[in-house]
Amino acid sequence: NFPSPSAILKMDHPSTKSIEQQQSNTKFRHAYPKTLRTTLQKFGRWTCIILIIAITFPAITWAVPGTIEGIVLDEKSGQPLSSANVIVKGTFKGAATDLDGKFTILGLSPGSYDLQCTILGFTDQIHTGITVRSGLLTEIEFRMKSTILAAGEEVIIIGERPLVETDRTSSGVRVTSDDISAAQVEDVKDIVAEQLGVVAEDNEVHIRGGRSDEHLTIVDGIRVRDPISGKGYGTYLSAEAIKEVEVITGGFNAEYGQAMSGVVNVVTKEGSDKLEGSVTFKSDHLGTDDLKNNRTNATEVNVGGPEPVTTNLFHNVLRVPGRGYFFLNGYGYISDTYLPYASSLAPRKSSYDLFSPREENNWSFLGKVRWEFDPKRKLSFGYGRSIQINQGYFEPLLEDKEYFPYEYINILDNYNTFTRESIQSSITWKHTLSQRTFYEAILSRFFIRVHSAVDNKHWTDYIEHQDTNPTYYIPDIRGNLIIRQGDGFWDSGDAETWHDHYSDTYSLETNLTCRLSDMHQIKTGWNGEYTELQLLHINAPWVGTSGLGRNWDMYHVYPNSGAAYIQDQIRYKGMIANVGLRFDYWFPGEYVEDVIDDPSVATLTKTARRKFTEDTFGLFGHRGKGHLSPRLGISHPVTDHDMLFFSYGHFSQRPKYSYVYAHLRSQSAATYQLFGNPNLNPSITVAYELGLKHKFSQNQVLEITAFYKDLFDYPTSEDISWDNPRYGNISYFMYFNQDYARARGIELRLKQRAARYLTGSLEFTYSIVTGKSSSSNTSLLVAAGEIQEKTLGEEYMKWDKPIISSLTLHFYRSPDDPKPWGIPFPKDMGIRNRIEFQSGKRYTPLIQLPSGAQVYDEERYNALTSSLFIWDLSIYKNFHISGIRFKWFLEIENLLNQRKPNTINPLTGRAYEPGDEIPITWQDSPQDLPPDDPSRYGWPRTIISGFTISF
Repeated sequence: NFPSPSAILKMDHPSTKSIEQQQSNTKFRHAYPKTLRTTLQKFGRWTCIILIIAITFPAITWAVPGTIEGIVLDEKSGQPLSSANVIVKGTFKGAATDLDGKFTILGLSPGSYDLQCTILGFTDQIHTGITVRSGLLTEIEFRMKSTILAAGEEVIIIGERPLVETDRTSSGVRVTSDDISAAQVEDVKDIVAEQLGVVAEDNEVHIRGGRSDEHLTIVDGIRVRDPISGKGYGTYLSAEAIKEVEVITGGFNAEYGQAMSGVVNVVTKEGSDKLEGSVTFKSDHLGTDDLKNNRTNATEVNVGGPEPVTTNLFHNVLRVPGRGYFFLNGYGYISDTYLPYASSLAPRKSSYDLFSPREENNWSFLGKVRWEFDPKRKLSFGYGRSIQINQGYFEPLLEDKEYFPYEYINILDNYNTFTRESIQSSITWKHTLSQRTFYEAILSRFFIRVHSAVDNKHWTDYIEHQDTNPTYYIPDIRGNLIIRQGDGFWDSGDAETWHDHYSDTYSLETNLTCRLSDMHQIKTGWNGEYTELQLLHINAPWVGTSGLGRNWDMYHVYPNSGAAYIQDQIRYKGMIANVGLRFDYWFPGEYVEDVIDDPSVATLTKTARRKFTEDTFGLFGHRGKGHLSPRLGISHPVTDHDMLFFSYGHFSQRPKYSYVYAHLRSQSAATYQLFGNPNLNPSITVAYELGLKHKFSQNQVLEITAFYKDLFDYPTSEDISWDNPRYGNISYFMYFNQDYARARGIELRLKQRAARYLTGSLEFTYSIVTGKSSSSNTSLLVAAGEIQEKTLGEEYMKWDKPIISSLTLHFYRSPDDPKPWGIPFPKDMGIRNRIEFQSGKRYTPLIQLPSGAQVYDEERYNALTSSLFIWDLSIYKNFHISGIRFKWFLEIENLLNQRKPNTINPLTGRAYEPGDEIPITWQDSPQDLPPDDPSRYGWPRTIISGFTISF
């Protein structure tokens, strides 16, 4: 009944045939949906109507522009001045004041701008350094002086970014390119991990107690989530390519969806009027063998400015008005890490061998071109690609996997090589219709593929692994010898997993922003996605006669999804309220509908089939699900120096596709089989937060926020047993929406911005996260005997850290500054310190009974290891020669060489050390692995030095 291994594809996409094509003569043929072309032919008329509506009706886009709003007054009388011209210098954008002296400039990309105001009879005035933030309003006031200066003279006012964003009704932080340049970060994940309310544990990032797949990452308007694993960082992007990162940890507006715990909105750099570029190289090999290094090297190139090709073609040849700009970024990072490594890796393609010289290899490219026709119209093109090649030590690619394959430590060349590829491309159109209205449209594609195999073999070429050495002769109580072979480490053969999946998502998104009056600003939108997704997973391919091993799964599906929203920003006497409503929908596709209608699928009961029909709605002959989410945020000034804000909202996230489609049409010989559930509902968060911001001065602000979150309808595996009249007694596991969790806590941030020398922040978080279980596969793991039985009540989540506190201090002396406090500190030099204190890692204690027996505590994860104190230090010095800037830097992570435990000895509450007492299960036979796993501790101290050349 199984297709032959040679009939199943080797998963090359899109150059080879799909599963559907290669399985045309097998029993699986009817399970796969029609092609997109056939579907469009069947629903051509409706599809065209929907696309027309999508283009003309506003829809969601994520690279949200900002707005500048202000008033122009006479300095002496305080009266408003009409007909003044306000121009954003270096752009085509600007506005004229109305009779009340007010002006509004819409559609500005996040960044820093200079505003110039001119009016007859008054001196020209320039406000510099005006910061525009994504999706927020920046307010400016011009007070014009009567003309008494010489003609052409200007008054320049130096602007600074406000520490308190008065129109923000949610919690979060914005990290600029200057902040990123000073920090010790390599990619987006590193930037997010440093923020308030974020826990980085086991190579994963958790925002305010949520699971690692509950936050959404958006890069230039493209959602970059892997729909199979649910991981938010579907692409690798260098930190130096980023213009701004906004991390929203609570109360985000209705424009954001498919995220239960947070949103990471990334805006990459763009070209400007001036040609600029930089080259960076850094390494941990400092020219001496006295310091241990991990053979780490990184190189990066940036260049951007006016774009000569399109400018010449459009402007000079085709006579298209406007001007063009470009930006390019290339990045490469290679390292052998601090763990044992293979002699060589074998990525998915032999052409990728050049990109895998070390154990950890990360590469990325980003290219952007935009054409500004006039102040009202802009067209942008973006393309990004990343490749990561490694053995999965630091990539949480699969749920509940062990990161370092300790049992393969003697034959790491026979362990899997992971190849992770992503492509993102987009076309963005921005059009300002008037001073109060503009819209945007984004057509994008995001492709991601994960391939895992031993030596790039086909699974049929795998060799069963063997543990044959040494041989033990153990006498029993009768004097007989028991012969046992092996020491728990594999001596030959291959790892047992072969995996490949890809998803290819096309999306159309638009939005419309309209300022109806001084009180109301409306934003509304819709977006639609079409995804092709394919997966093939083989486990222990040498088992059985099917050629597909002990456990396998395969599906090729075409789900589609979308959302519509509307929100109103209300301003009234200093109060700001964001009121929104969002509707998310998704259609699992014909694959699921065929399974529901197929009585031969024994894992679906009659009740399950009936419930699917009852819980879904029909549209164009297909079944879908939807969820409505209300959002409310309020910000109100209490005094001249205090602002109170509150937010309440429902946030939903559809289940990972692996929870829906897994094993619906595949069979295996596995003892514990886990099946997807076509009728899973979205998981829901209901969140509240209350905060206060107090401004001690223009450069010092204190923020205090309390939050509470109910998270429910988590998918979890449950045991199903029923008597089927055709197949007899059936027992298996399936996902159901039955888990829940709670997160509550308080956050504090004190931010200091000095006029000279010193900036910094002090952050503190106290939070508790409890729930039914920390994994969707808990019941399956209990049945397999890998963990103890879960409790009836709540337990601590394994990533819960009650206390996290950090202090960041950045000292910098500019070339024009005098000696700080009389100290001869070098000019144009800086030092950044980040000191973090955090609670230890959660674990379940093992209790030693008087009888000698050992039992685990009934309450899982109720103990913490010792607290951690991590100190990161960076030093840099700038040099300027003939208009070129040279920057030397030294970065030291974990300066004190703190040993952060990854795996815990449950008897001692710390990582295993020689001589420690160990659990009986670790020593009851010679085949048990010794507990001195080299990955039981995290990264030790690392020292990296490098330089940057900029022009």
